[in-house]
Amino acid sequence: MAYWLLFFLIAFVALAHARAGIRTTSLVLGAVTLFYGVFGESWIAFALMMIAGLLVFGPLNLPVLRQEWLSRPLFTGFRRVLSRLDERQLAALTGSGTGWEAELFNGQPDWSRFHESYSARLTPDERSLLDGPLAEFCSRYARDPETPAAHARLRAYGLHGLAVDGLHGGRDLSALAQSAALMRLSASAGSDLARRIGAPSRLAWIAALQRHGTPAQQSRWLPQLAAGANLQTIESGIAGDAVIEAGDEGPALLLTLDISLTADAEIVGCCVDLRDPEARLGPDAATGPTWLLLDAALLRDKRGPLRLPLEAVIGDREHIGEAARQGAESRAVADAIAPIAIHAGSTTALALAAGSLAKLHAPFGLSLGERSLAEEALATLAARATAAQALAALTARAVDLGEKPYAAAAFARTLGLAQARECTATARDLGLDQGLSARLVTDLDEPPSETLEPALVARTDVYSACVLRSHGAFMQALAAAQDPNPATALTRFDDALWSHVGHLFGTATQAFALGLTASSPLFGSSAPETQYLRKINRYSAALAFAADVSLSVMASELGSRKPYTALRAVREASRRSLTTWLGDALAQLYLASAALRQYDEGGAHLDERAVLELICTDAFSACEEALDRLIRHLSSPFLAWLTRRIVLPLGPSRRAPREATQRSVANQLQSDSRLRERLGERVGLPADASPWPLIDQALGLMRAGEAIEARAIAAKITRLSRHVPTRIDQTRDSGVIDEAEAQALRDWLAAVTRIQKPD
Repeated sequence: MAYWLLFFLIAFVALAHARAGIRTTSLVLGAVTLFYGVFGESWIAFALMMIAGLLVFGPLNLPVLRQEWLSRPLFTGFRRVLSRLDERQLAALTGSGTGWEAELFNGQPDWSRFHESYSARLTPDERSLLDGPLAEFCSRYARDPETPAAHARLRAYGLHGLAVDGLHGGRDLSALAQSAALMRLSASAGSDLARRIGAPSRLAWIAALQRHGTPAQQSRWLPQLAAGANLQTIESGIAGDAVIEAGDEGPALLLTLDISLTADAEIVGCCVDLRDPEARLGPDAATGPTWLLLDAALLRDKRGPLRLPLEAVIGDREHIGEAARQGAESRAVADAIAPIAIHAGSTTALALAAGSLAKLHAPFGLSLGERSLAEEALATLAARATAAQALAALTARAVDLGEKPYAAAAFARTLGLAQARECTATARDLGLDQGLSARLVTDLDEPPSETLEPALVARTDVYSACVLRSHGAFMQALAAAQDPNPATALTRFDDALWSHVGHLFGTATQAFALGLTASSPLFGSSAPETQYLRKINRYSAALAFAADVSLSVMASELGSRKPYTALRAVREASRRSLTTWLGDALAQLYLASAALRQYDEGGAHLDERAVLELICTDAFSACEEALDRLIRHLSSPFLAWLTRRIVLPLGPSRRAPREATQRSVANQLQSDSRLRERLGERVGLPADASPWPLIDQALGLMRAGEAIEARAIAAKITRLSRHVPTRIDQTRDSGVIDEAEAQALRDWLAAVTRIQKPD
C-alpha cells in the first residue's frame, strides 16, 4: 500500500507543479484511481476513492453546479470586501501590475524575457549629451551648487529639459538617460542641484502634460519648463474651488484659490475641486478633483476669483475629475526615475570618497581602514551604492517599456530612503561627517517631508496597492465585480477563481521543493549567480503562496458579517499590515533582480561577485524576515504552521554576509579595482570634483613620505611627543631625517589636515 500512496503523491505533485486545471486534474487522478482498481490490493479502497472523487470533482467539472454552489457565495463575499474599501483605495487599483514585479509576485518569473526586455543601452545622442554638455557642467560646478552662475548655467546647457521632448525644446531623453543624467549631477554637483531639475513634483507635471495634455497646452507650457521656468506645485490636497459658469465663448471656470506664491514662481500647478452645480457641461459630465496649470503672474495681479477658459484643465474637459488617476500615474513615472537616481549618485560619491579616505592617514597615525569595523562599514557603502545604481536603471527601464510603474516607484522610494538612512549612519560611524567629506554625507540626508508624496511615506497604503495590482487573480476578480452584467460577472469570477486554484497548489509545491534544494549545488550549477537566480525563484514561489494565504485571511475578516467592534477594527488593522510585509519581500526580490541584471550586463566579472553576494545575501535575509513576520501574524495557528512548513521548510536561514566577502569588497573600494572603476563610470565623476583633488594630493604626499615615516619609526627615539609637528622636529634633531625629509612630512600632515579640518 505504501507504494500506491507514493504513486498517488507523485501524481499529485506533478499536477501541482504543472499548475493543471480542474479538468486535467480530474482526468489524471481518475486514471490513477482506475489503475489502482485494476492492479491494486483493495476493492473497498478503490470504491471509496471513486465515490470521493465523484463527490469532489463532479461538481467542479460542471460549471453550472460549480458556479451556483461554490463561486456565487465566494463572489458575494468578495463584493462585500470591496464595499469596505473607499473610492480612493479602489481608484488606486485601476491598473494591474504588468512589469517584472508582477512576475515575481506570481511565482513564475520569466528570466529570458527579463534579460531581453530590461537590458538597454543609451543611444549615441544620449551618450554624447552625458559626455558633453553635462560632463562640462559637472566639471565646472562640481560640489559648488550655491554658485549663482551654476543656476544660470543649468538653463544655458538646457538641462532643465531632460524629460521634455525635442519638439518642445527639450533634450528628449529616455527615462534611462534621465536617470543617468541625474545620477551624474548628484554625484558631481550635489543632490540639491540635481533636485532643481529632477524634483519629482516637477517631472510629474511634465509627464502629465506629455501624456494627457492637449497640443495647445503642450506648446504653451513645455517650452517654458524646458527653459527652466520655476514651477510651484501645490500637492498637499485641494488648493481651491472651481465652478463652471457660462462664458462668452462657452463654459468657463470661476476659480478661487487659497495659496501663497513663492517669490520666484513662474508657473503654478495645483489640484482644485471642480463643481458644475447647473450642469452646464451636461447631466452626466464628470466633476471633482482636477489638475490645472496657471501663469503665476495672473495670480499675483488678480484679487478675488479668477475667470479662466475651460482649456486650463490638463487634458481639457475630457479629463475633468481625473486628478487622482493623472496624479498617481504621473507621480509614479517621476518617482521611478528621479529620487533613486539622485540617491544613487550621492551614495556612489560617498562610497568612492570613503574608499579613498580609508587609505589616508597622518604621519605616525592610523588610517581609517585600520579602525575596528571599518571593513564592514566600507563594504556596506560599496554594496548600497552598487544596489542603488542597479535599482535606478531597472526602475527607469520600466518607464521606458511603457509600464505603469506604481510598484517600481514605491520600491525606489522606500528602498532609497532606507539605504540613505543606513549609509548616513555608517558614514557617521566612520567619522566622514567631519571635514571635506561632510558635504557628501549631507547630500544623503532624507529630503524634507513636504517634498514626499504622503501616500509614499505610508508604506501600508502604497504597498497594499502594489501587492493587489500584482496579483493577477485578484485583478481579474475585481474586473468581474465591476461588470454590470451579473451572469457575465459570475462567469468571469468563476474562471479567475478556479484557474488560480491550480496556481496555488503549484506555488506551494515549487516553494517547498526549492526551499529544500535551492541552496544545494547538487541541483544545478554551483556558480554564485546561478544560485542567486534559483533563490529568487524559490522566494518568488514562497511569496506567491504566502500572498494567497494572507490575502484570503484578510478577505475573510473584511467580509465577515460579525458586528464591527473596536477589537475587530484593531485585528483588521493588524491584518492590513500583512500587505506591507508582502510588499517588503517583493521589493527585496526586485532589488536582487536588479543587481543580477547589472552584474550580467557588466560581463559577469569575477571581481564583482563579492559585492553581488553582499547585495543578494542582505536582500534574501530581509525577504525571509518579512515572510516570517507575515506568517507569525496569521490569525489561524494551523494555517500559520502549514504556511511556515511550505515557505520555510528548513527554517529561516538569515545568513549574515561572510567576513571574507566584506573584506574583499572593502579592499576593492580602497584600491584601483574593477569595482571602483565601474562605480565611477556609471556616475561619470569628474576628476576635479571636490574633495577629490585634495584627497589625491594628500595620498600622493603620503606615498612619498611613507618611507621616511618608516625610517623614523624604526629609529625608536625615546620620549617622542604625541604632537605630530613636535615629533617631526624631534626626529629631525636626532639626525634620523634631514630638513628636506622633515618638510615632506609637514606637507603630508598639512594636506591631511586640510581634508579633516578644512576650516
